[in-house]
Amino acid sequence: DLRLWVEAADAGVVVVSFGIGIRALPSDLVEKMAGAFARLPQRVVWRYFGQKPRNLGENTLMMDWLPQNDLLGHPNVKAFVSHCGMNGIFEAIYHGVPVVGFPFYGDQFDIMTRVQAKGMGILMDWKSVTEEELYQAVVTVITDPSYRKAAKLISALHLDTPMHALNRTVYWLEYILRHDGAPYLRPAVYDLSLYEYFCLDILALLLLCLASVGFVLYRFVVWCRRKAASPIYQNGNCVKGHFTEQKKLQ
Repeated sequence: DLRLWVEAADAGVVVVSFGIGIRALPSDLVEKMAGAFARLPQRVVWRYFGQKPRNLGENTLMMDWLPQNDLLGHPNVKAFVSHCGMNGIFEAIYHGVPVVGFPFYGDQFDIMTRVQAKGMGILMDWKSVTEEELYQAVVTVITDPSYRKAAKLISALHLDTPMHALNRTVYWLEYILRHDGAPYLRPAVYDLSLYEYFCLDILALLLLCLASVGFVLYRFVVWCRRKAASPIYQNGNCVKGHFTEQKKLQ
């Protein structure tokens, strides 16, 4: 039973999950992670889909699926190793759990950068991280009280709302029913055509203006070059706009 296994961990538990979007991790990264986790005094529950690494520690439990939110809410969980997806980070914030993040793509880099800037996590580069660096990062977020303190502070800010999310959802559903669907709350973007949504008409106008300016400049340059190439006669003794030596001596 997972609950009993978590509660029996005297030193605590580390939750590791990279979401459903990242099913295949590089084999060298998996071995580094397994080696780092095996050195921890904590137990590790790891959501993993591939073949188990050879250096997997006895303290590490691999599962195809795990109740991530419930685990992060357990008081015995000390840290969360994540790919920094929005849902996972919000769950960590909600429960006040410090994070060791491995962003892989998209907004994950921005999310984990913000988490690290707030002092509740450490950002790792999955391409270059070593086993020792990962081990030290996990140990740091567990043993350094500043990470847990920052996570709890952000959690308190996140939870301090006028009403519970469920009550807020019920309120707005009833509001829509009371006001015949509340059509004025519907975003106007749904009524825009494709060219209006992407501002293609404005873009076309800008391109036309740029093309017009470019054409005028082109015609001006051509006119200047023709004028410079045509001879200008002054006093009947000038070649292409320049006085001859004979005229200068006179």
